[in-house]
Amino acid sequence: MNHSQSSEQANKMLLLRLAHILDRIDPVPEPTFELASASYLLRSVNSEYAELVDDSATHPDRFAGVRGDRGVRMLYYETPDFGVELQVTEGDDGRSVLGQVVAGTATEIRAETMTRVETVRVDELGRFGFDNLPGGPFRMHVSGPGRPIVTDWATL
Repeated sequence: MNHSQSSEQANKMLLLRLAHILDRIDPVPEPTFELASASYLLRSVNSEYAELVDDSATHPDRFAGVRGDRGVRMLYYETPDFGVELQVTEGDDGRSVLGQVVAGTATEIRAETMTRVETVRVDELGRFGFDNLPGGPFRMHVSGPGRPIVTDWATL
């Protein structure tokens, strides 16, 4: 174990100990847990929820010999009836997102960040794109012939 790993382990142990102390001194009230659980279940009442099921940032060396461009990130969202792939590229003015609906259909995609909302049409092959999105939290709202779909949040 090197110095960095031992320091990281010490930090984790300290945070666990602090969490334990806070749980004993000032525990979260039971109604707070109940409300949080209920609100989580309501996240998809008006729309279907597309979960982020693959993010190349979680396995950065998987394509190291294939792509050669570490500034590209791949994301994949899905529901039982819908799937969309995204390629996120970092640029000088922000992030460019190229996407394609690979399962199901969509007519419009709305990108939502903390400072910007932009809507684009999906072409006949299921392709769409956004340019110069700011870094930070990002999600999409998908419109089409069926129930609206909202993606999980990811950080660009």
